[in-house]
Amino acid sequence: MTCLDAVLAATALLYIGALVWLVIGLRRPAPPVSDERPAVTVLVAARNEEHRLEPCLAALQGQDYAGPWEVIVIDDRSTDGTPALLARAAAHWPRLRWQRAPDPPAYRCAKKSALAAGIAAASGELLLCTDADCRPPAGWISAMVAAFAPEVGLVAGYSYPESASRWRQKVLALDNVAIGALSAGSLAMGRPLACTGRNLAYRRRVFAAVGGFASVGHLVGGDDVYLMRQVARRTGWRLVFQRDPRAAVPCAAPPTAWAAIAQQKIRHAAKAGNYGGWATALGAGVYLFHLLLAVQLARAAAGAVAWTPVAAVWATRWVVDLALVSRAALPAERSLLVALPLLEVWYIPYVLVGAALGKLGWFRWR
Repeated sequence: MTCLDAVLAATALLYIGALVWLVIGLRRPAPPVSDERPAVTVLVAARNEEHRLEPCLAALQGQDYAGPWEVIVIDDRSTDGTPALLARAAAHWPRLRWQRAPDPPAYRCAKKSALAAGIAAASGELLLCTDADCRPPAGWISAMVAAFAPEVGLVAGYSYPESASRWRQKVLALDNVAIGALSAGSLAMGRPLACTGRNLAYRRRVFAAVGGFASVGHLVGGDDVYLMRQVARRTGWRLVFQRDPRAAVPCAAPPTAWAAIAQQKIRHAAKAGNYGGWATALGAGVYLFHLLLAVQLARAAAGAVAWTPVAAVWATRWVVDLALVSRAALPAERSLLVALPLLEVWYIPYVLVGAALGKLGWFRWR
């Protein structure tokens, strides 16, 4: 065994240990259920969503929540027919209010600015966030509120693409399952690493306790995970993941254009570099593992080293990845597991290139 083989094996143990840790989290019991019915405000930031917002509003109208609730849609400087659509919808649905986001935005990330404006106008004790291309199921509000036991300050939920017909979409959808597993497992273990703004809820006073988005306003994106990590770091509130299937929110299908896919994944990869603390150290270890795996695979292909050690490491990675995503996938998502071989191959350049480009800021945000 060469020195590189030994270092690869060591970083592989770190990676495998991290995934086993997540699987343990996924196996933990669901958090306690609350029967309280506090006032809720649903927040949707929308920019040029004229063609996708109507199904979202229809889905929200069908909510079965028994407590008081409202919907605030913040028009984030749209240049299409979004404002006119919202004006018509609000005229026929008393629960709906809409307003314009600040122009220019208060933060570097315009979505944070839009959400902050909506939160300032909200009347609910609990704030539930989703996106304009999502269609929350009828039990969404009820299920998310049920996770707010008295000690819980933030609840993350799962969101998944509704359809994935092309192979590249299946790979992205399976990657989304892995991200959901990362969120659910790490939250259950008390060390939150991921969440999505498509399905996120927190108390108004928790948002105020961390100063809103002020401490993360200079960072592009991250209206979800950066805020969550601030709550974990700076407050004593408990953070949980709601696994109830009624809380899972479907959204638009993954992109198919390669440029759009690249932009999305670079943007996602960029977030990890701003976590700080132990999460950054873990990310560095995972990056090193993928770098060494790529080097050794290339050397084995060139005949410079034996295939057996590197093949054993890569095969073990496939096994633990399969254990994680199969545990986290919804029943309707199990057919996506056929895309695992493609995901395993794609992950290596994605981690190596995506993380580097993300750190350099080579992505766009609307």
